[in-house]
Amino acid sequence: MYSRNKIGLFASFIFTLFLSFNSYADSSTSIPFPSVWENQSGSTLQIDSIGSDGLITGSYINRASGYSCQNISYPVTGWAYGTALTFNTLWESVSESCNSITAWAGFLSQGQISTLWNLTINGSTSTSQIIQGSDTFKQIQAVTNKSLLLKK
Repeated sequence: MYSRNKIGLFASFIFTLFLSFNSYADSSTSIPFPSVWENQSGSTLQIDSIGSDGLITGSYINRASGYSCQNISYPVTGWAYGTALTFNTLWESVSESCNSITAWAGFLSQGQISTLWNLTINGSTSTSQIIQGSDTFKQIQAVTNKSLLLKK
């Protein structure tokens, strides 16, 4: 027969487990938006929005030396889940195409977004052709939306 103490401990465990699953299922993000982030090579990630489902929209401007497609704003899409995020861009614009896609995956910690990235060139035939690296982004600007209406 189970003692009341064991049943109480078991009930407490189940309740704690339930709370854990509820907080795990919460897809709200702690990544600020709208915001602008700069990495160690001077490239900028602008996060315009993060939807209630975690969908990220924004733009990326490459300034990394040794790479083409610089100083052009390219669209970014991705996902945020709490402090975790992933985003990517297709390096294709009216003015220049770099025939490639880059995907970043990382997390927000201590005010920085730390990521690993993979750049895949169109026509690649082996995973050895995927260029890899890492970026650390620091927030440089919180974007505020201001009204053009004048107060009377």
